[in-house]
Amino acid sequence: MTGTGDVTEAGGVTEAGGVTEAGGVTEAGSENDLSAVPGTSRLTVSVDRDVCCAMGRCAEAGPGIFGQDADTGTVVLLDPTPAPALHAAARLCAELCPCGAITVTED
Repeated sequence: MTGTGDVTEAGGVTEAGGVTEAGGVTEAGSENDLSAVPGTSRLTVSVDRDVCCAMGRCAEAGPGIFGQDADTGTVVLLDPTPAPALHAAARLCAELCPCGAITVTED
């Protein structure tokens, strides 16, 4: 078993908020929560379920942010304002979405 922050042989990072072996991003722990840090941008995620083509890339790459409806396979937004440790995953999911159903805004 690897320690926190160690890179695994498969290329995953075991640290909370790091990339998993499957390419997803894990939830942030309190030690990685930068929401109280001055200068940290706020990121907001929104989805258009009517546009979603149910590919599931978002649920795979950002499991703490996105899920999939069990009946339709369409995106379910789990966290519209993810912690800073998940911002990169949210941006990646918006880029990977083949139908443009995910919008990420930062302020």
